[in-house]
Amino acid sequence: MPHPIYLTKSDLKTARSCSTKLYYKKLGYPAGDRVDGYTRILADGNFIIHKIAHLFYPEGIYIDAHLNSEESLIASAQTTLNYLQQENVVLFEPVLYADHKLARADILVKQGDRLEIIEVRSKLFDSKAHQDLINYRNSSLFRNKRTGKVGGEWRSIIEDVAYQVGILQEMLNLHLPEQTFTIHPYLLAPDRHKTTNIDHLASYFQIQRTINHRNSLSKFNGAIVNFTGDIQEIRNDQFLTKVDIDTEVQELVAGTIAEAQKYISYLMEQSPEIFAPISKKCKGCEYRASDRDDRDGFRECWGKLADEEFHILDLYQMGRIGGNDTPLVNELIKQQKVSMFDVPLEELNDYTYSYRQLIQIEYTQKNHEWISEHLPKIVKQIEYPLHFIDFETSRMAIPYRAGMQPYEQVAFQWSCHTLTAPDAMPVQSQWLNLDHTFPNFQFAESLMAHLESFGTNDGTIMTWATHENSVLRDIYYQMQNYDYQNPQLQSWLANTAKLGNRGRSRLVDMNDLTLKHYFHPLMKGRTSLKCVLPAIWKTNNYLHSIPWFQEYYQEVDGQILNPYDVLPKLQIGEYVHVVNEGAGAMLAYQDLMYGESRRSPQTLENHSQRSQWQELLYQYCRLDTMAMVIIWTHWRKLTA
Repeated sequence: MPHPIYLTKSDLKTARSCSTKLYYKKLGYPAGDRVDGYTRILADGNFIIHKIAHLFYPEGIYIDAHLNSEESLIASAQTTLNYLQQENVVLFEPVLYADHKLARADILVKQGDRLEIIEVRSKLFDSKAHQDLINYRNSSLFRNKRTGKVGGEWRSIIEDVAYQVGILQEMLNLHLPEQTFTIHPYLLAPDRHKTTNIDHLASYFQIQRTINHRNSLSKFNGAIVNFTGDIQEIRNDQFLTKVDIDTEVQELVAGTIAEAQKYISYLMEQSPEIFAPISKKCKGCEYRASDRDDRDGFRECWGKLADEEFHILDLYQMGRIGGNDTPLVNELIKQQKVSMFDVPLEELNDYTYSYRQLIQIEYTQKNHEWISEHLPKIVKQIEYPLHFIDFETSRMAIPYRAGMQPYEQVAFQWSCHTLTAPDAMPVQSQWLNLDHTFPNFQFAESLMAHLESFGTNDGTIMTWATHENSVLRDIYYQMQNYDYQNPQLQSWLANTAKLGNRGRSRLVDMNDLTLKHYFHPLMKGRTSLKCVLPAIWKTNNYLHSIPWFQEYYQEVDGQILNPYDVLPKLQIGEYVHVVNEGAGAMLAYQDLMYGESRRSPQTLENHSQRSQWQELLYQYCRLDTMAMVIIWTHWRKLTA
């Protein structure tokens, strides 16, 4: 085991999900979900909320920490203790350390003998629902409605704070025993029921990459966040809510600290108890080998069982077989039966999922595609022109403009491929917003104008899943909320998207069609566009010769590449980038809005970088809609 041995909040969360993962994490095994600090900060929106929280406390002192040795840990914790001997002080990211337990509080406020631990989160908080539960049910948003105990979606956050409180209590009892303190924990988070009065608030924040000490455990590790707006204005503009969580935290402190000590003992004693039994939960394990490191945590856990070609973990909704409380899959795994063909067919009796499971097992054995008896009729009846559309969106933690709430839907890009007739060449159009303006209404207007340019309100709009319908619905209600006047757009949205439970949508969901009417063995148990496209593309050579598909055909060592892997990479600044999935598109947009590629300063280099990001966004969104055209083309051939 590397030294020093300590357990952080993140480590404890990892151990709760799977204690074996804690072992791999501490040994530095490659993990598929690891990203650099700049990307992490750009992605989660947390950095802006943390920066705003810091602006509320102008007297705050940041505790610099390098936690790469036992000595540096103790020194950083001692710095925190030294400051706590002042009468009044505000600390940013103070180091809390006791008996191998380590945490950095977001904000620690000391006023006399009163200490406030303030946990800053970007998760949206509903103050109205919280207050209603307090007033009418003697409960809170942090409690399970049935049991009354701390639970639900906020429990892990309350546990994080309980861990900090427990460590701080130990520190104070050990090092400042002659002083008496009271610790009061709070949550600071954006409030669903509050708006901002500041227009274009996001434009006042910018992040820059930095080289930080990797082991600092700072929320800002890898980046510096700059604010260029009016500090007093943002202090007066309260769309964050500070919530007292003392009662909930106190209920969890003892149990959280005891659990942490258990995992610390496992690590220090190298106990075999740290290795959890394999189960259905391993399906999403991130500890897989990488190009740079061949250590594979999943394979070490599963041994030869990891090599099963038709793995039970790849069966559609495999965890539901036998019920959630007694999943059959876990019992089969105990018996070393990990092929999907080991599943007794008579156990597939849940009507909601069993039909798809039976199809997958049967046609995986046959190594053959399957279409339902209904797909030919569906394909024949769908009315042309067909508009295959895809949206890229972002939900920013802070309101986009004055009068808006946090986390409102922001639609910044659309792509559309249109087939005017069954064998016609696809007509492509696209739209992208790169300005610091709220883009949604222009987004919808441009899409409406494009679709109506084909001269008819007839035809069919094709999507993959329900995201596009949700975006159009949100824009419809945003028009009402912000009094945006465009009767034509409002009517078009009402007639296009499904607005309520009883409404009807013009949009046809190809993911739903796939789930009900199509299967390919290479898809395994998945129906996402990123799984269906390569399954069809790699096994149907006729598609490669169709002129408008040819740019996506490429072989390496005799293997046909997934079209998403063919998308070009571009050197932008010092880094090579490619956008080939939705999260990457959102990151690219966030970088353009308040990252290193934002509009200011206006230099030739900056303009070039923005143009490159724009091209990456265009080519990705363009492929998403072309992918639907490819799949539709194949369905037409299968059903001819």
